[in-house]
Amino acid sequence: MDTGQLLKKKTVLVVEDDHITLHYLSRLIGFRTSKVYQAINGQDGLDKCAQHQPDIVVTDLEMPVMSGMRMLDIMKDQTPERPVIVVTAFNDENHLVPRADAMLVKPINKNDLIRILQDAALQTEKS
Repeated sequence: MDTGQLLKKKTVLVVEDDHITLHYLSRLIGFRTSKVYQAINGQDGLDKCAQHQPDIVVTDLEMPVMSGMRMLDIMKDQTPERPVIVVTAFNDENHLVPRADAMLVKPINKNDLIRILQDAALQTEKS
């Protein structure tokens, strides 16, 4: 099975406090996956993750209530095999996220996002 077909079977949680970016990512990902869930901050992300058990998580870092970094740490402690993709505006060594499975720098390149999602879908099959 090719990675595009594999991705169509996966569910994704998008965690982003900016509503325009949340809508954009959700639409872009939704065309290529089984289902997209949305959360507006880290705490909401943890709640939706517990409720829906998505295969892949895509998250921003800088958010109110709970940061994406804190959410990522909690998620990785609970389910280390679930791929988490970080989307950030920062592109320097001070903002590296060691526990992230992949990072994308804003503005988001659609082709890079799809490639990273396909890699994450493959990763879920190996765990």
